[in-house]
Amino acid sequence: MHAVTEPDSWWDAVESRLGDRRLAIGLLALACAGAFGIALACEIGIRYFNTDWNYGLGYSVQRGRDWQPFFALWAGVVIWPIVLGLVGVALLKIYSRPLCWRRGVAVAIIGSIPMYVAGLTLVLLPGILVFAIAFLISCSWWADGNRRLLGIRDSESAEHVAVSLTISGVLMMLCSAALPL
Repeated sequence: MHAVTEPDSWWDAVESRLGDRRLAIGLLALACAGAFGIALACEIGIRYFNTDWNYGLGYSVQRGRDWQPFFALWAGVVIWPIVLGLVGVALLKIYSRPLCWRRGVAVAIIGSIPMYVAGLTLVLLPGILVFAIAFLISCSWWADGNRRLLGIRDSESAEHVAVSLTISGVLMMLCSAALPL
């Protein structure tokens, strides 16, 4: 349980590999795998666990559904932590910290691990509650990563997470609104 609430081992592993170019590949693979799990769980839930199966646990059925929403969700969930990390790094000047792009993206992707795991519960609609709790745990992980890898003071870390989430969320919303889906 300690690894869930204080992921020191994750930050130690990332910090020891910051000079290794394979870290970026590993982070991208982690984001792709985590996003795939979330998208697949949602797709299975929508296709097979609809409200005909159980009114309280099922999704609204979408007859004739193609695969475009699956790939759009997968791409969005892969891209979002990268955007979050880049936004977080762009804000580092405000906190008098040097720009560390690799560290910022590492904080965002590693911090998303609780959501990647909880995303598998989205196969059933009540999984949204588990995912919401995982989001709060991820907020804690991002704040911890900000302190450990980016050098943001304890008193400013939560603010940095909140501002990064807000800006990256707005950017993702504007980009998705521009797509013809």
